[in-house]
Amino acid sequence: MDNRVFFLGLLLFVFGGVNGFPMNDVIEKLPEQPNVTFRQFSGYIDTDEKAGRSLFYYFVEAEKNPMNLPLTIWLTGGPGCGSVGDGFLSVGPFITTANAHGLQRNPYSWIKVTNLLFIDSPIGAGWSYSNTSSDYEVGDDSTNKDLLTFILQWFEKYPNFKSRDLYLGGSSYAGHFIPNFANALLDYNKQSNSFKFNIKGLTLGNPLLRNKLDTLAVYDFFWSRGMINIDLHQQILKECNGIDEDNYSNNATKWSESCQQAMDKAEMAAFIVSSVNAAKARRFDVLRDPCDEKWEDLVLGKEVTKVSYEVDMCIPFRADFYFNIPEVQKAFHGNRTNLGYQWKGCFEKSGLKYSDVDKDIDMLPALKKILQQSIPITIFSGDQDAIVPTVGSLNHVNKLAKDMKLNLTKDEAWNHENKGGGWMYSYGNLLTYMTVKGANHHVTFSKPSEALFIFTNIVLNRSH
Repeated sequence: MDNRVFFLGLLLFVFGGVNGFPMNDVIEKLPEQPNVTFRQFSGYIDTDEKAGRSLFYYFVEAEKNPMNLPLTIWLTGGPGCGSVGDGFLSVGPFITTANAHGLQRNPYSWIKVTNLLFIDSPIGAGWSYSNTSSDYEVGDDSTNKDLLTFILQWFEKYPNFKSRDLYLGGSSYAGHFIPNFANALLDYNKQSNSFKFNIKGLTLGNPLLRNKLDTLAVYDFFWSRGMINIDLHQQILKECNGIDEDNYSNNATKWSESCQQAMDKAEMAAFIVSSVNAAKARRFDVLRDPCDEKWEDLVLGKEVTKVSYEVDMCIPFRADFYFNIPEVQKAFHGNRTNLGYQWKGCFEKSGLKYSDVDKDIDMLPALKKILQQSIPITIFSGDQDAIVPTVGSLNHVNKLAKDMKLNLTKDEAWNHENKGGGWMYSYGNLLTYMTVKGANHHVTFSKPSEALFIFTNIVLNRSH
């Protein structure tokens, strides 16, 4: 143990009770991690001891002046992807080295401006688990209840952050998680006579908001990019009609056979492949080829990279490898259930069964409820994403603004580092939608500098 780690431990021992930091959850140092001055913590919080249900978290202090900066909670989507792992390829302090055996600083981490809390949610994502098998059959409501229980207990562990400015952020299916969570916290505030959550803003990346319309928007996107011809696009409009921004319902929609066939044909035509599954795997980023996964190369210590249009597409793959190193799991205080399968950013074998019905829920009412309480919302979307395309998200935002009677106050290009960053639509001081040029479904991964710019200059600045 080096002197710095010993001194940190001594400080925690002496001041742990005073400053409200749990000694047992401190991470002394992750394997092959560069030396840093900020502190890291991780561990489990039981949300139902009787059921044996527990959520895993990773907390990182801001790199400078952490006691005077806000707290941001980050959740990723799936549903079923681990937010903690996502932190190592997006907004967290580190990304893996090229051989995945170590870490390097993330120059665009949000810890430059905020403290960060990542929560593996729902049960079955990341290292969160339950000893009760029925807990793996989850949906929006059960996930939200667990998150509320979690954060109340987390604040008991970290009382200094109770009164801190709080921001909620996430990507993809976090378009459900984050608005639901925000409303749960706001409802708690109404009932509480003492402690209240100090929510200052929400930020959502490529969020799933109206699943059925987001699905149809995929084919509008393909046609607008010249990936399918007008005849195929018109066929989909004809066969898959009946849903628009004004008649959306939460009832699960089963596409007709003719509609599904036209969709499948468009998928394969768009990516010039003979398999629908192969086509859907390319939706994440229509500009770049995916990483050539060679696990054996990483085992041998070789470097695995694939840089395409300035993005290393192998960063997520390398994070998967790093999180499977036993010493890493030990340092994280994670995997206390000793998983019988490899850790993956998005688990396939955890037994998680998420409600398909909940995926079709319209999230605009939840966003409207938040805006009505003067909590600003910023949405940013990568323009190379064909999972939740910008064309659909902009329609949802326009519908939300219309329902809220919010006037469009900005409709202009925005720049970053003397280059075009994308397009910005602002509706007063409450609602902003921004496209991010060249970004895929995961803006914080593919355009991290732009994501940090948006968070710092739009999300944080607007609430002050």
